[in-house]
Amino acid sequence: MKQPLLYLFLFFFAAQAYAAAQKNTMAVLTQESGAYMEAFTAFQTAYGTDVEFFNVSQGGPEFPPGVRTVVAFGGKAANYPYPPGFNIVYCMAPGIVITPKGREGKTVKIRMTPGFGLILSKFKEIQPSLKRLRIFWMLPEFSADAEALRELGAARDIQISLIKVQNLGELPGLLRDGLKEMDAFWVPPDPLLISRESLRLLRDFSWGNSIPFYASNKGLAREGATAAVGLSFADIGAAAASAVKTIQEGGSPAPFIFPDKVELTLNASAARKCGLEFPAKILREADYLFP
Repeated sequence: MKQPLLYLFLFFFAAQAYAAAQKNTMAVLTQESGAYMEAFTAFQTAYGTDVEFFNVSQGGPEFPPGVRTVVAFGGKAANYPYPPGFNIVYCMAPGIVITPKGREGKTVKIRMTPGFGLILSKFKEIQPSLKRLRIFWMLPEFSADAEALRELGAARDIQISLIKVQNLGELPGLLRDGLKEMDAFWVPPDPLLISRESLRLLRDFSWGNSIPFYASNKGLAREGATAAVGLSFADIGAAAASAVKTIQEGGSPAPFIFPDKVELTLNASAARKCGLEFPAKILREADYLFP
């Protein structure tokens, strides 16, 4: 009789500890709508229980007693001045890097793209003739990835040229300057570079010169990019849940996490304008195909 009682006690203790861990976690959303809610809903599903959340657009969050880990969705949520003892897992915040200096808690950023090697390999599958890829960017944080991108490109027989755009006014000239020096171009997640006007410019340049334009999400592919290799908001939320669980189990996740899933979106009309025919394998793998 003693052994069943011991198992029952251990089960009860583990359940209590698990419940306490859930109460230690809170989510903060930039807005209570759209992509933020999609990612948060996926986070809760992967986390395994409901988590209290706060919409930071309505003011500063109030932290219940016992909260030690915050999951931030969006730039405004990530930028909030959280107590230094809190663990912060943040996502959907390109351009924002929370420095661990002066903080006691862990900081983990879920990146908005899969690993760069995976992205480049997928570009090569979409366009086997790809030898020269230009990358246009404005966000300062992207400069830290430059050397790694060149090395990853070289390993796939792709020459990478990273073009820093100082302001949107110089983008047309930079595109024209590289006209004969690229087989395709890519714009990573960069809210400074992507606007309604710049997207139209990038699309028209791509279509007018038969140069594939690669983007990072299905919305840009729908608007005229040839293809997008990125992440779904659901995958981002699931990656955030995995990082929180690792922290609660006493582990230390990497400060920057690239989810290893890929959401592939193809635009058939844009491909035709660029003289590109999608390989059958890529068509089978596509999550979305716009006609």
